[in-house]
Amino acid sequence: MTEQTDHTLSSLVDKLADRASAGEGIKVATIQDIAGRRFAGPLLFFPAMVVVSPLSLIPTLPTVIAVTVILIAAQIILGRKTIWLPQKLANASMSPERTLKVVEFMRPAAGWIGKVSKPRLRFLVNPLGIRLAAAVCVLVALTMPPLEFFPGASTGAGVIIATFGLSITMQDGLLLLLALALVYGAAAMFIWLIF
Repeated sequence: MTEQTDHTLSSLVDKLADRASAGEGIKVATIQDIAGRRFAGPLLFFPAMVVVSPLSLIPTLPTVIAVTVILIAAQIILGRKTIWLPQKLANASMSPERTLKVVEFMRPAAGWIGKVSKPRLRFLVNPLGIRLAAAVCVLVALTMPPLEFFPGASTGAGVIIATFGLSITMQDGLLLLLALALVYGAAAMFIWLIF
């Protein structure tokens, strides 16, 4: 696996764009290779951003992303150093054209996030914090398949998972707290709507 020294979000996005521009289909293994040992955040962030992008309207895509996130997050919880996926998911790749669309969707946000996010409150993104964040991501991802019956509704779950992934990637404990606030807000809204 390639070890990278530059783990800024813009750098990771650029590396994905370079590979897609070279005609490479992007898979989970590609993201893990680009991110190196600090793969936990990017492996949560990038799939979630696919659900946030307009591609989320493709039927069954949010469910496929949810299953992928659950499998990845479960292995992060277990502290695995590499990620295993069933062969069908491991070999599934996003076409270079679709990857470039997602990358172009992410690029403005990546630049802005790079300016406002920085390593802070790092005690919240220690190994235990990362495992707890991954556990919450599992719970949030479980909501995505039923939300698929309402076009675009899974975007909120994608935003929450992406924020957790981003907080881990950037080592930003403040973003982790924001992600938790989003979870509590979404849960409160759901309870208010039901009752």
